[in-house]
Amino acid sequence: MRHAAHALLAILATLQIPACASSNPTACGVGGEAPHPDIGGQIVFVCYAPGNHGSLYLLDVSTGEVRRLTPDSAWNLDPAWSPDGRRIAYQSTRDGRDNVYVMDVESRDVRRLTDGRGFSGYPSWSPDGRWIAFDSSRDGIAAPPNPPGYYRTIYVIRPDGTGLRRLLTFNDVSSGPAWSPRGDQIAFQSVRAGRFDLYVVGEDGSRLEQLTHHEGTPGSATWPRWSPDGARIVFTETIPSPGRGEVFWMGLDAASPVQVTDDPRAQWDGWPDWSPDMRWIVFTRAGDSHQLFAIHPDGTGLVQLTNDAGNKDLPRWRP
Repeated sequence: MRHAAHALLAILATLQIPACASSNPTACGVGGEAPHPDIGGQIVFVCYAPGNHGSLYLLDVSTGEVRRLTPDSAWNLDPAWSPDGRRIAYQSTRDGRDNVYVMDVESRDVRRLTDGRGFSGYPSWSPDGRWIAFDSSRDGIAAPPNPPGYYRTIYVIRPDGTGLRRLLTFNDVSSGPAWSPRGDQIAFQSVRAGRFDLYVVGEDGSRLEQLTHHEGTPGSATWPRWSPDGARIVFTETIPSPGRGEVFWMGLDAASPVQVTDDPRAQWDGWPDWSPDMRWIVFTRAGDSHQLFAIHPDGTGLVQLTNDAGNKDLPRWRP
């Protein structure tokens, strides 16, 4: 099945992300990157190249060491760390359909959580490790023509594959869940108001609140990630003119978002995530290829973390 590939390409097209590099990299480099001991930590990310599947890799930022976590015989996308940093939930086509799996990072033992109905992906753990939120098209409701791709809404499930339940009651396309560090809210993106905007909802599906507002505009807000203290959300803001994505963060008081990236040479900046100490934000920058960068939340101190072959996306900092 190529649903994962189609879903990734739909995301790239919808959010105006360049899908491949003009330099046309043919493989994902695993020879190591420049060390950054002043930043430190470990980052899991997806690397893919034209004609190849996407695989999960782990970057040790302090040493620059890179190692592959999953084989390239299937699509492996959307990694999410467990709160203790020992397991990764992710989307994979390893059994022929798009399902959510959990992998032990050290032993590489893998467990499938979802049953193959429709598309399931983009998982996020609850802070106590007892639940995983994910988006899925398992209900089989047709998607509207804009945005393209599969209809998806948000569900929760236990890490052993039991307790599946739907979180949202409305049928508007909703995806990209992110569980808050306090455990009481889940952020996500939805076209409920006509454009992709950010929302939060209680862990029981109540108390829905819209955080960003792009009604009647060509912009959008997507891919929310909570700061470790639960006070801020970093996200991707798509700016239609000049047609690129930038990284922003906002407080839960919905005050004016703070723009973090603003480089006219970059075609798209997005898929951000916070470092555990909140000193850095990692993100993907799309230019001639997709590479990982880190920057301070105030927009200073930009550092390029990767520079080898292949496109790097969806970085997630290890807790």
